[in-house]
Amino acid sequence: MHSIDKLLPVLERAQASAFSGFTFRIIPDRWRVSPLSAIGALERGGRFNPPGAFSVLYTADCQLTALRELEALFVDEAGQLRGAPRNPDLILTLECSLLRVLDLTVPHVFSELGTTQEELVATSPSRFIANARGTNTPTQELGLACFRTGQFSALKVPSALNPQGYCLDILLDCLIVGERISVRDDNGLLQAELIG
Repeated sequence: MHSIDKLLPVLERAQASAFSGFTFRIIPDRWRVSPLSAIGALERGGRFNPPGAFSVLYTADCQLTALRELEALFVDEAGQLRGAPRNPDLILTLECSLLRVLDLTVPHVFSELGTTQEELVATSPSRFIANARGTNTPTQELGLACFRTGQFSALKVPSALNPQGYCLDILLDCLIVGERISVRDDNGLLQAELIG
């Protein structure tokens, strides 16, 4: 991955695309009153944001990818998909309308950034260890550079745990007029919306 100084000019020239459709998010049931909050990712950091830097709403292309990313489902030694015991969770369907998405599932885009698909999905170095040492992972540096440009509302990235899936990681502080995220709930029990 290029350094932030090298990433910024590349990102300023990068093409953004629109995304309109559904994504999925899993939250502990105890957070049902604020289903679109990204406070956990802000405080603890995530794959594309260092702790305390900015908010990212981590979502996935389907329920399976969301469960795999959360490590609520895993593949065992025999290659079987297994569930991990967990406290109650909510699987949310989000309706998203975003105008400025950086698509990092396209090989020429991540090569321009000096990275590879392998680096984008790597679990090593561990973000927890790197952050505890006061450093960022390469993907956190990329997210930080994207945030600093202010040109992107979300990153479409390959899933680290579902090779057939992708994640849509939404930079909440970068939403602009015309962009919107809402929880789909025809029953009206979970009404939450974020508007740029």
